[in-house]
Amino acid sequence: MFRLILFVLSPIFVFVTLPGNSVADSDTKSYTTLRFAYDASSFISFQPDMNLLTEKFSICLWIRKLQSGNNPCPFAYHSNELFMTDNGYYNRLFSSTSLDGTLTSKFTTPIGTWFNYCSTWSLASRTFKVYVNGVLAGSQTTPSGRRLQTGGALVLGSMRARSGHHFGGEMLNFNMFSKELTATEVATISSGGHCTTEIPEQLEEYRVIKWEEILKLSRSGAVQDFIDPICKLDVALSSLNKTQTELTNVQGLFNSTQEELVAVRGELGTTEGELNETKLKLKNVTESSLLKRNMTKWDIFYSPTYYNKNFTGPLYQQLRASWDSISSKLFGVTMTDTAITLMKNVDGDQSCGDE
Repeated sequence: MFRLILFVLSPIFVFVTLPGNSVADSDTKSYTTLRFAYDASSFISFQPDMNLLTEKFSICLWIRKLQSGNNPCPFAYHSNELFMTDNGYYNRLFSSTSLDGTLTSKFTTPIGTWFNYCSTWSLASRTFKVYVNGVLAGSQTTPSGRRLQTGGALVLGSMRARSGHHFGGEMLNFNMFSKELTATEVATISSGGHCTTEIPEQLEEYRVIKWEEILKLSRSGAVQDFIDPICKLDVALSSLNKTQTELTNVQGLFNSTQEELVAVRGELGTTEGELNETKLKLKNVTESSLLKRNMTKWDIFYSPTYYNKNFTGPLYQQLRASWDSISSKLFGVTMTDTAITLMKNVDGDQSCGDE
């Protein structure tokens, strides 16, 4: 659910959507964890297209071990072609036993605790590397020219379908890349913790087998998906922090807009004063030019102040300041062209300069 908040700053309306009590489906999907029952019938088995992975690959996933014995196996491909156990006893590629039993001291995460596992390899480097929590745990050299076989089954939750070495733990964010990841890239994936499931943007194009697609596959036995409560909390806190940042930005926008509105009001006031001053200057210049040019005194009535307007007391007083022969008998006369011409004729076309 979401809460919609409306902020009002005249004349601006801003809508901000805040997260509610639940985590959005689009967020929780990335944090879906698979829990496998500790038995031979609980697993996911499928046959992916491995053609892009035959000469180079990397596997990364998060594991929460819940069992201590029988070398629990989170995943295996083509049986012995590629598999590992969560206690570190087995880390095999191409059925090689060179790492058997040599890395257990690096797989010391307590039962019930999440840890990150990555393994990388390429035909060019001929080096199979195993990382635990972003740190190199061990490596082995592979035979020259040996490629990863295609056509095999990838099994999650067991070494083989309905066989021993079943997992009985929890798994999150299993992905395979068509690239031999660097130590820095592995460390980046591991550093955020199991609730940080976003793949670095520069690696997304290499992701061939994707966790979100695995979650859609059919399952055998008791394989359950759930959202780790810790991840739910992390997502909620992240959403709240994001919302707080957005609110801070909106408040800054409000403050900036308020300052701009005050400035605009001041500019409008200044402009209005300048406009009034200009109108007064224009009026004075128009009347002055009419008086100074070679015209009769009556031509002043063609100016906007008088033309087509009734001659009133205020207009009379205005003219008296510079023209003492104006008569109050003109009160009520509309200054049309006919009236002005008549007054010119009566007065004998006396010019303003003769006064």
